Amino acid sequence: MTQLPTWVNEMQSKALAAMPSLKLPKADRTNIKNWAFDVIEAQAPVSYKENEIPAAVSHLVNADEQNVVIVCDGVVVYKKLSDAFNGVVLANLTEALTVHEDLFKSHFMTVTPVEMNKLVAMHVAHLNSGLFIYVPKNKVINDVLNVVYVQENGSLMNHTLIVAEQSSQFKYIENYHNTSKANINAISEVVVGENAHVEYAAMDRLHQDSTVYQCRKANVQANGRFLLSLGALNDGNTVSENLVALVGQGATAEVKTVAIAEGTQKQNITVNIEHFAPYTEGHIVNHGVSKDSAQLTFNGIGKINKGMNGSNAQQESRAMILSETARADANPILLIDEYDVKAGHAAGVGKIDEEQLYYLMSRGLTRRAAEILIIYGFLMPFIDDIRSEVIKSEFMKVIERKINA
Repeated sequence: MTQLPTWVNEMQSKALAAMPSLKLPKADRTNIKNWAFDVIEAQAPVSYKENEIPAAVSHLVNADEQNVVIVCDGVVVYKKLSDAFNGVVLANLTEALTVHEDLFKSHFMTVTPVEMNKLVAMHVAHLNSGLFIYVPKNKVINDVLNVVYVQENGSLMNHTLIVAEQSSQFKYIENYHNTSKANINAISEVVVGENAHVEYAAMDRLHQDSTVYQCRKANVQANGRFLLSLGALNDGNTVSENLVALVGQGATAEVKTVAIAEGTQKQNITVNIEHFAPYTEGHIVNHGVSKDSAQLTFNGIGKINKGMNGSNAQQESRAMILSETARADANPILLIDEYDVKAGHAAGVGKIDEEQLYYLMSRGLTRRAAEILIIYGFLMPFIDDIRSEVIKSEFMKVIERKINA
């Protein structure tokens, strides 16, 4: 990365100084104190063939597919965009801090403040990768942008900043991928302008020896709409925070999460939608599967602040346990400080329904085939939202592998 501007150096110095006094993110029912978040390895300089799809992610990208960006250890190694993205800023971290410095600076770390927790401060202090995507006012993009982040050496401190200005529309798919032990600290900030519409889908596929902190946070302004679909399919220990602030009247957000925990891994996933304006609406849907000796935790939080009348906070968290030693928790939390609102939650944890199994087996399916069919049906709310056929196919393969492992 090029020489950093003075303001970035100052921000990094402040973040480094603040780290000892900041707490780790809150991960209810998961002890993360001894996770190796602070083991940070420097990236070694690596050369890549220009505009060639890396072999490690060739299964995620079709060479004929338009609107694809691949970032390896902070370097954009592949970019193929259609004319639909004319006028859109799509810059790596170096370009963002030089060519687009003023625009980038006006939004960077405004959605996710440095002092939010220790791992956010660590992310800023050791930042080494990222993308800046700026969609101008009234720009409507019907095509989907597919971004693949690849970690091959060292720790990855990756930052994605998406700004969708007033009355714009933008669709985005994000993949994280690596094949070896690493410390991954990834933050996405999304600014959804007035009357703007952002659809954000993510599929996380990180190695079983990786220690992962991921934070995705959006600020949604008046009458803006934000849809987040998350496939939490990491193989290693993961803390995932997915946060939405509804800051303008009429703003709406919907977050759907599908997670599979296996082996001895621990996945702690928080979805928090907070209402800072009246007549706002937030919906949370979490579905997950825990097997082997894994631990899966969903923390669903809907918060309506005082004076935010006419708002609606709804959530549903359900988890399925596939073995006697697996554990799953669904923690629904409603924090309501206003009377004229709607709010509700549903939560459940259990094994596969024996009556459903009996019905399917009576139709000729084996028990195992019936179990897999039920699991697929349980996870379909996320799968149906995936717009890329390549990603959808890969997602199905990953689910099949994890279920059958």
